[in-house]
Parts: sequence; structure tokens; C-alpha cells
Amino acid sequence: MGREAIEKRMKEIKAELESDAELKPEALDGLEVELRDLSTQLEQIVKRERIASEIQLSQHEPEKIEKRENQAAAPEIRETKEYRSAFLKSLLGKPLTEIEKRSITSADSSAGVAIPTETYEQFFDKMVKVAPMLSEITLLRVAGNVNFAVQGNRAAASQHTENAAVTPSEDTFVKVSLAGYEVMKVLRISATVKTMAVNAFEDWLTTMLAEDIAEKIEDMIINGSGTDTAKGVKFAATYTDGSNAVEYTNGGTITYDEIQEAIGYLPSRYDKKAKLLCNKKFIFNQLAKIKDDQKRPIFVPNMNQNVPMNVMGYDIIVSDKVANGEAYLGDFTKIVGNLSQDVKVESSTQSGFLNNSIDFRGTALFDCDCALSDAFIKISEAEAA
Repeated sequence: MGREAIEKRMKEIKAELESDAELKPEALDGLEVELRDLSTQLEQIVKRERIASEIQLSQHEPEKIEKRENQAAAPEIRETKEYRSAFLKSLLGKPLTEIEKRSITSADSSAGVAIPTETYEQFFDKMVKVAPMLSEITLLRVAGNVNFAVQGNRAAASQHTENAAVTPSEDTFVKVSLAGYEVMKVLRISATVKTMAVNAFEDWLTTMLAEDIAEKIEDMIINGSGTDTAKGVKFAATYTDGSNAVEYTNGGTITYDEIQEAIGYLPSRYDKKAKLLCNKKFIFNQLAKIKDDQKRPIFVPNMNQNVPMNVMGYDIIVSDKVANGEAYLGDFTKIVGNLSQDVKVESSTQSGFLNNSIDFRGTALFDCDCALSDAFIKISEAEAA
């Protein structure tokens, strides 16, 4: 008897029991026995369907992977759980399932083994937390060298005389050309790391590599000289005291008037996005002690996680990469950076063979440059005479 027939008969028995209150005991016993038999048959049918469904799923899962392999460019393979698992297990030297082998082979056939999408997102989120400048600059993620245009001078609109010839305004664009400088970090750890669960290993690896790579990239954004490395804020312009820089007394602290002077040097067109960049020592040893003429502090601490610290209305970016005694006021979106490839992560047991260790190497390609040098004002301690 099929499923539909069983369910139909069970409904009929139910209707008979509900409609006939004077069923004889032998008839009632017979219906009970029949109902139990029907229930047993229905359970067996449901069980068979469930098992068949699982077998069908198992048979089709490899076909999904095969379909991905046949695609010429399959970036979505990096988004699959099979590829993520295969990538992380390969780093640990763990055996792969057949499905995982297919997914990693599919990626190999195109552009090499790339970091899984989910792992990279974890990695990048941790980089931004360690290096807040990554979220302040104009950050591109374009493969290879890149040219990026930023609007420079913008002429004001003019009144037009009817029927007169129109003269185009002399707006300009500044081209920023970016290449890629290699940033690398190698971690060596005992081979017992192989015993870690995949998720725990992923969290450990992304945290360790992201922190160190991000710190170096932030240093390039701030202190890069532009000679065989990226160009950062410190070298974004030729800073001159009294023009686009304020130098306060050597060995002293910056004053309220000098802070105002620095603000006055910044062109007003940058005010909307302008922020103050400095280290923690500069904030609490200098800015936090300054008061205006009414004895009100100019520094507003962070009393709410959603409200950043600020000084005289300008939000503060804190970075240990800024030298002691220095600060920069400006629009940091005018620094253009590019991560020209996703961070690569590789492992090797060869160099650590005698120590029973594994080396994990993280590599990033990064470059940055300043598009508009007048977007920044430097505050620093005067050089000793």
C-alpha cells in the first residue's frame, strides 16, 4: 500500500471512530490493530524517503563541485565552505576529503590557491581594528599597478550672459600612480598546531598575521618617505612653520593659540572631513591639559563608544606610529592607497623540520601616495637650537 492510500485509510478509521459511538468491542479491537499496522507501514515509508534523500544529496554534491571546476573564472569557489575547509586544512597539513580536493584543484586551475573569502574578510576586519588609518584613507583593492584621479582645483560657477560663448572652467585632476610594495610576516609555531580545530586555527592565524601586517601598512601610511616605499602623511608636503605647519617650543607643550593657528592654516574646503592624527601620549600629555580663555578644556574624551574623542570639533585618530610630539590635521581621504592583491597565506614545514615546527607566511602588496598636499597641516616640536 502506498503512502497516499495509507493516509486515506487512516482518515477513514478516524472518521468511523468519531461518528459511531456504539462500535462493538471486537470491531474496535480490529480497527486498533489495523491502525497500528498502517502506522508501522507509514513509518517505514517515511524512513525510506529520508534515506533516499540523503543518498541523493551525497551523489549530487560532487556534481556541484565539478560544475564549479568547469567554469573559466570561478571566484565564487572561494566563498564555499568546502574551499575554506580545504585551504585551512592544507595549511595545517591535514588530509582532505574528496570534495575538498576538488574545490582546491578548481582554484589551482585558475589563479593559484587564494585565501577564502570568509577568511579574508576576517583578516581585513582585524587589520582595520589594529590599523584605523586603513579606514580613513581612500583605500582601493585593485589588482596590479593603478592610476587614480583626484579632483584638484575647482573653479567656482559663473554667471552666464545669454547667447554668449561659454568658457570651460579650469578644473584640474591630480593623478596618483600606485604600484605595490611587499609586506611580509612569517610566524613559526610548533607542529602541534595541527591538532587545532579548523575554526580555532583560522581565528589564531588571521589574528596573528593581521596585527603585524596591519601595523607595518599603517606605518607606511603615516611615515612612508616615498623612496623605495609608499609615501605617507609625514612626507605628503614640504611642511614650513608659519605656512602649513606649527612648531611649538622645544621641550615644552603646545598652547591653545598654537592649536588655533594650525586650524587656521587648513583650507576650509577640507574642514568637513578633517581629523587630527596623533599618538596617545600627545593626547593625554598635551591636548588634555589645554584650556581656552574661559578655562574650558579643548579636548573631549570618549565617553561613548559611538562618539570619538575630539579636539575643538575635530575627531582624533590615535596611532602609535605617529612620532612623539607630532600631530597632523587634515583630510586623510586625500591619501590614496591600494592593496593590489588579497593577502596570501602559505605554510611550510621544511625550514622548521629539525624543530618540529611549521612556518606560516602572510604577504600583502601595498602602496599609497598623497593626492593633494595642501590637505595636511603638521604640528611638531621645534628642533633643538
